[in-house]
Amino acid sequence: MRISDKAYDILKWLVVIVIPAVTTFYAVLDRLFGWGLAEIVTTISAALCTCIGAIVGISSASYYKGGTEA
Repeated sequence: MRISDKAYDILKWLVVIVIPAVTTFYAVLDRLFGWGLAEIVTTISAALCTCIGAIVGISSASYYKGGTEA
């Protein structure tokens, strides 16, 4: 499985910077305002990061092995 360089860069940026930052921000606001959803949101966020990270990792491994699958 290979993805384009641009898609790879965007997905990696999401996994490494955006999703964790937004999750942390939400968790802080949740604690301040007592919304009570921090556990659910952080669990979903972790699952999303893991899923996207796996896609990025598989694509990276395929690229370095010289894979040609679409």
